[in-house]
Amino acid sequence: MSSNTLQKIRKFRNEKNLSHEVVAEQIGCSQSLYAKLENGKVKISLTTLQKIATVLGVNISTLLD
Repeated sequence: MSSNTLQKIRKFRNEKNLSHEVVAEQIGCSQSLYAKLENGKVKISLTTLQKIATVLGVNISTLLD
């Protein structure tokens, strides 16, 4: 995943005042795994990216642009 996509995920999460723990719970993973996803240490599947986009209230294409 591009660093731009990861920055957008972080930006939208912070704008919504959501913690790693809250997003992780809503997408069905652990907080530590979510932190690794957001920091680019683990690759994000399109399925997971769609779940994150849904939680953040944005279209997946917004994260990929």
